[in-house]
Amino acid sequence: MRKSIFFVACAATCATLALTSCKTPKNISSSLGAVEIPQNACEAAAEISPATRAVGKGTHFSEMTARNIAETQARGQFARAIAAKIKTATGEEAYGYNIYSGDSQSGNSVQDQGQKSNDMALSVAEGVVANTVVIKTAKFKLPNQQFEYWVCLEYQKSVAEMATEIARKVEQRIPDDQKLKMNFEFEQFRKKVEGELEKMDT
Repeated sequence: MRKSIFFVACAATCATLALTSCKTPKNISSSLGAVEIPQNACEAAAEISPATRAVGKGTHFSEMTARNIAETQARGQFARAIAAKIKTATGEEAYGYNIYSGDSQSGNSVQDQGQKSNDMALSVAEGVVANTVVIKTAKFKLPNQQFEYWVCLEYQKSVAEMATEIARKVEQRIPDDQKLKMNFEFEQFRKKVEGELEKMDT
């Protein structure tokens, strides 16, 4: 009798372990209970080459308007990312930002110079981004009948070619006397820009 009870208990334990180990795993979730959402095709495509691609999303009752919003968002995001890399490559010291002496007039002059540099970087970046094309789209119809449109944009040349275009545009915007003060060297600057852009892919 005892042996049969023992065998029954063992069988029950083995069956429980087998069922537990064969359960289908649940979706991966964080400790807060948030479930991970898979990327759509546009997000996945943009991640392949962040230095030359960007993704945007637009929502509207008009499909064309939703697409336009998505493209505008992608280009704006891409331009801001490139502008940040231009500013990093240029460096504050090269533009004389460290000449602040505490005098209000000098301070305002340096602040103006900084704003001009920011504006120039964004303007150059927007010019580069204008040469992007849509390589991937995804659209969804929402329950409220709006269209959700996703686009992935790509700069059609390499990172090295983008760096060359950026360096040329920056060089054209710097006055000759300022280039002398900065000791501006085109190839050195181009390499810095390329290095900063490559960091986006890592």
